[in-house]
Amino acid sequence: MARPLTATIDLNAILQNYRYAKKLQPTCKAFAVVKSNAYGHGAIEVSRHLDNEVDAFAVAAIEEALALRDAGIVSPIMLLEGVFEAEEWQLCEKHGFWAAIENDRQLGWLLESQAKIEKVFVKLDSGMHRLGAEPNVAEHLVTTLKEGGQVGEVLLMTHFACADDLSDITTLEQLAYFERVRQAIGNIEVSVANSAALMKWAIPESGWIRPGIMLYGISPFAGINGRDLGLLPAMTLSSKVISVRPLKKGDKVGYGLSYEATEDHQLATVAVGYGDGYPRHAENNTPVEIDGLTGGLAGRVSMDMIMVRCLDAAIELEIGQEVLLWGGNVPVESVADCSGTIGYELVTRMTARPHYRYHTNTQIKS
Repeated sequence: MARPLTATIDLNAILQNYRYAKKLQPTCKAFAVVKSNAYGHGAIEVSRHLDNEVDAFAVAAIEEALALRDAGIVSPIMLLEGVFEAEEWQLCEKHGFWAAIENDRQLGWLLESQAKIEKVFVKLDSGMHRLGAEPNVAEHLVTTLKEGGQVGEVLLMTHFACADDLSDITTLEQLAYFERVRQAIGNIEVSVANSAALMKWAIPESGWIRPGIMLYGISPFAGINGRDLGLLPAMTLSSKVISVRPLKKGDKVGYGLSYEATEDHQLATVAVGYGDGYPRHAENNTPVEIDGLTGGLAGRVSMDMIMVRCLDAAIELEIGQEVLLWGGNVPVESVADCSGTIGYELVTRMTARPHYRYHTNTQIKS
């Protein structure tokens, strides 16, 4: 290994978070959502570790599902966005994929294919207006699928727009709307809850929950980090100091000279940048740890490097010191807050440049 940037993934932490999600909603089965490369944590490695325990996996699209099957994953896999082409239904039958459906075009492709699918989730638009059918269309989809004989079980699903905002009543309104439609359709299992909803809202019993970001120990709520919610953060991103220089009061740093030293102190250059997924818009003083000491970002993030300082100006910095970028005492949520974004984005936009290491050091609780 040459460049020292490393993303260290605790696989047992992810398994523990999955078990925690199931304990929160013990009457429900649970998807482990591993879309977008398991939120940047490595979909194949994560899925292999969870394969013997999960009820099913969930991904965005069939390409992600096929990659898991090619890697030897045997659990059911759900396509959250459904199919994009008619031919995908045959692949769903061949590989045992489940799928969401939200329109007559997807339904027509399924009927024409004559594929046999174990579970299909009809997606209802309960107010987010992103995907999902209107109530009359949803009822039509459910009825046609049940009567067609190609689907083992038809379920009803939806997605919440504001579940991460505990002061917003939109989730209650969407739940009430969803329940009215469900009652009109009749006896049908459901899936409504992402991480935020299953942790903080009263959702229907039984059916399926969809823990995503919480599997990786990251909070879906503003102002709260994963540990505050009883989760175990799974990713630690770290690098090393590759250069050290003294700054005098008034010296300016980096592109645009956006950082100005307010006192004499040392400046360390670290091997990480936006080309690795570290946020370009991170502000001065975005937290880092330098060999366990509190530090902060100094100057604009470059493609391959950042500059940092220790908040104690008397500390002598050295080439080779480890710099913790997030994880441990530097929650990824805090870095996101300082970058005008959310933890989801930071981990999912990780590139292939960091070295990825996987371990199972966390003790698993039954």
